[in-house]
Amino acid sequence: MTAPGVVGVGAIFIDDIVQPDGQTFMERLGGGVVHALMGAAIWNERPGIVAITGYDLPDSIRTHLEKHLDTRGLCSIDQPQIRAWQIFEHDGTRRELYRAPNSAPFIAGAQPNDLPVDYRNCRAFYLLQGVDGIRAWRQAVDGIVLWEPLQQMMSSGHRAMIREVLKNEQIDIISPNLAEAQAVYGQLSAVELVEAMFTDGARMVALRMGEQGSLVANRNERYRIPAVPVHQVLDQTGAGNTYCGAFLLGIMQEKTLQEAGFMAAVAASFCLEQVGTINPEQVDPNERDKRYRELPRL
Repeated sequence: MTAPGVVGVGAIFIDDIVQPDGQTFMERLGGGVVHALMGAAIWNERPGIVAITGYDLPDSIRTHLEKHLDTRGLCSIDQPQIRAWQIFEHDGTRRELYRAPNSAPFIAGAQPNDLPVDYRNCRAFYLLQGVDGIRAWRQAVDGIVLWEPLQQMMSSGHRAMIREVLKNEQIDIISPNLAEAQAVYGQLSAVELVEAMFTDGARMVALRMGEQGSLVANRNERYRIPAVPVHQVLDQTGAGNTYCGAFLLGIMQEKTLQEAGFMAAVAASFCLEQVGTINPEQVDPNERDKRYRELPRL
């Protein structure tokens, strides 16, 4: 069996989503890694997933994963499947409340010894990790790495640890969101935040800014990527992860920095229009390509 080009690492979550108006969407497939890989899957890719699941993962969810992803890396553990309340406020903030007897294995996610042998030489890896996790995974894989730092570690007291990772672990892309980056570096502008990350050793940055779009940059180039207008925002859960997966795919495919940013913005727009993770079957390729073409070139 052919190895996938892009691989994502993490855990499977089941989300129960509560919107600001009280509307709820129960038992939706979630988890940052799934959102990210579905963001790549809408671009005619079949990514691989290395993720922890509970022993009682619903068959319908497993079937859906198998339809769109290479699931050789799913690892069932002797724990009930974790669920999480995703509670949104009117200002867009979100609270995540875990529902599991033991959430620790799911938060830690898959470990390097869970990586299938066939995946070890894959070209690109999406890693939603803390400091210890990103170090362990960077040592285990050789491909392009996009690091999305765990939200829990994004605070002013952790800048030194992030700097040490960026300088020593050969991280190809770092992608925090605006609020997370400002929590670490202070209330700086987007450009100043990107420069601060370069000072700390970043090679490429994809700073996600919600409705303001994103700022993607390497040492030589910088592009402001606008957010793609959507017909109706149904659910914000995972839009940033979705962006990361599509951006990583673009970089792996040797697209330009701006083109990878466009792919990411388009993928995020479809995530906002669906509840839970993107279902690639519900993404019209013609509409996908139209959104990509209509983004302004600079």
